[in-house]
Amino acid sequence: MAPPKESRGGRSGRLLQRFDSSGGNGEVGVAVEFNISRSGFTIRPAGTQDARALRMLLPELRHGAEHFVAVDGQHQLVIGAAAATRSCRTQPLTGPGVALAVIEPCRRQGIATGLLTHLENAAQQTFDASALYAAKRVEQDSAEMQGWQWLGFTPVDTVEEHVLPIEQFELRLGPLVDRMRAKGRIPPNARIVPLYQADAAAVLQFHLDQMGGDRGVLYRKLRGKGPDAFLPRQSRVLLIDNKVKGCLLAHRTAKHTIQIDANIVEPRLRGGWANAWLKLDAFHSGRLLNLKEFTFTTFEHYTDTRSFNEKLGGTTIHKSVLMVRRFASGDRSG
Repeated sequence: MAPPKESRGGRSGRLLQRFDSSGGNGEVGVAVEFNISRSGFTIRPAGTQDARALRMLLPELRHGAEHFVAVDGQHQLVIGAAAATRSCRTQPLTGPGVALAVIEPCRRQGIATGLLTHLENAAQQTFDASALYAAKRVEQDSAEMQGWQWLGFTPVDTVEEHVLPIEQFELRLGPLVDRMRAKGRIPPNARIVPLYQADAAAVLQFHLDQMGGDRGVLYRKLRGKGPDAFLPRQSRVLLIDNKVKGCLLAHRTAKHTIQIDANIVEPRLRGGWANAWLKLDAFHSGRLLNLKEFTFTTFEHYTDTRSFNEKLGGTTIHKSVLMVRRFASGDRSG
């Protein structure tokens, strides 16, 4: 949902869908007059009585970690809501994703800015955060991007979605991995195993340490629960001395396609044999499913992966922008 634009000045308006903060018993079709510049508003943590309003205002993030609602001073109705994700990004700045909505008659009154301030304080206490990210990536130069910019967010990364045919994997990666092994670059104590043979708790912690994420969601996927659960055989785990040093986690999206959800290796191993071997091993296991292509997402700093995609005949099918709002300097604990 696109965030509201913020500007100065007051105005009144009419709302045809009531969000009753006193118990969720709002009536469709009841006209309500708002004059926020006169009545003002308050912001508070969301309660159980706000469940209906949250479902309607923030359908994409109603199960987040933190929720706040804005209530108008005259009718005591919910006129806006904001939420933060349970997971936290660590690069390039530490912070959770957020979603935000204010009903149209009450926009441009400082409500969105007030909600963001509450989210910033909560994120700093929970994550020791220094920024907030838009939970949903936006199209470049879109109205949604402009809405976030009105609220002080700026583009921090360009995200690309790719489709990579795997027919060239053996031809390109097979000889490369063989040369690396012959030159002794691949340690003899290194091995790759399918996800179902790995220690799920160790893989979970490795993902959290290297890439972040939601512990509960990752645990569910690792245990094979849900339609987007990681494939137990085609997802691969790199071990050195039986310790997790890399992983390639994927789920199936079509008959001949899997989505690579995470391709992670320990920092000191990046850009070398570990990445190449994981990809080749995933290709070998994918042949059991008669796979034709991988789909995956990259960020700007994934230069090696984007180069690899181009060399093997992959295509970029979509681009979007990740938005961030950096905290102002100073103590925000109050």
